[in-house]
Amino acid sequence: MTGAPKQTNGAFTLAFTDSVGALFGVLATTNLSLLPTNWTSLGGVTEVAPGQFQFTDAQATNTPSKFFGLTVL
Repeated sequence: MTGAPKQTNGAFTLAFTDSVGALFGVLATTNLSLLPTNWTSLGGVTEVAPGQFQFTDAQATNTPSKFFGLTVL
């Protein structure tokens, strides 16, 4: 991961590097005891530059504590 700052507007941005052209999805939960199959799918990750990926959760402002996971598609 290259960054995971919470923005001033409360949104959360996840940034990381991986292989060029890789496809990822983001899952989220407020309860870590849930199985990953019960986490909410938030959508796909954008490759913003070759091998550099980013996902922003604008809805993070509505949740004081949220956990994120990546899935390879």
